[in-house]
Amino acid sequence: MEQTIPTGALRRQPGICLARASKGETFVVLRHGRPVAILRPPREGEMTERRSATLLWRNMRDLLAEGRRKAVLITWYGVGTAVIEPLPVEWRPGDEL
Repeated sequence: MEQTIPTGALRRQPGICLARASKGETFVVLRHGRPVAILRPPREGEMTERRSATLLWRNMRDLLAEGRRKAVLITWYGVGTAVIEPLPVEWRPGDEL
C-alpha cells in the first residue's frame, strides 16, 4: 500500500523522498490534504520527460503541475530516481496503485 506525503514534506526533504521512491516506495502526494499526484520508482524502459531533482526545491509548484498532467522522470545527476505522475482517474483513497 502506498503512503501519503504532503507537498511541504516533499519540499523540505526532497532527497529523502526521492531516495525512498527510488528504492521501491510509492507515495500519494497531498496538497492541502487532497491527493494530487503519485511519486513512485521508475519502471524499466519507461519513456518519460526528464527533469532535474533540483526543481523540487527550486520550483516545486511547476514540477508538480507538470506531474499532474503527465509522467515526469526526476533525475539526480542524470540518473532516473523517481517518477511523478497524475493519479489514475478512477483512483480512490485505499486503492492500490
